[in-house]
Amino acid sequence: MRRNVRERIRAAFGRRSLAALGVLVTGLFGLGFGASSCVGEAGLEAYACPNPAVFTASVSPYLERRCGTLDCHGQPTRPMRIYGQLGLRHPVENNVSGGVATTQLELESNYASVCNLDPAAMQQVVDDLGSTADKLLLVNKARGLERHKGGKIVNEQDPGDLCILGWLGFKDAATVAASCTAAIEPLK
Repeated sequence: MRRNVRERIRAAFGRRSLAALGVLVTGLFGLGFGASSCVGEAGLEAYACPNPAVFTASVSPYLERRCGTLDCHGQPTRPMRIYGQLGLRHPVENNVSGGVATTQLELESNYASVCNLDPAAMQQVVDDLGSTADKLLLVNKARGLERHKGGKIVNEQDPGDLCILGWLGFKDAATVAASCTAAIEPLK
């Protein structure tokens, strides 16, 4: 029976195609093992990022208002996807834009999205307690120093910039909240 199957495959694809198929299957099998080695115990990859409580309480609401609109990072195709009450809603939940407040799942998803935008640089920021935050893609795109479809959205040291940098620099929650609140106010 095996020989019969092998002969049918050779007849259909030829010897070279069969050899190429073998190489492809072996490569994909090896790639599967290599990719799975990066996954943690719970099936999720661990990532470095500053305080999640400060992010969800202060930074996410600012990003939702400033960046999370449906024509910007509130699109499912964006690498840094921002969910929120006034923009894109998480697909697992059945909420509509403008409806209920941003959910815990959406806040956690925003945190993961921001933290994984530039993971190696974010790890460095965590390791040096924020002193290299100005090297992050998040900061440089917001400041207009790197190409950003939305253009420059903050000026250095304005409330929006201080909101993000405060969180990245492990500032206390009250300091970050004050900057983020000041940055949100003109967006209302």
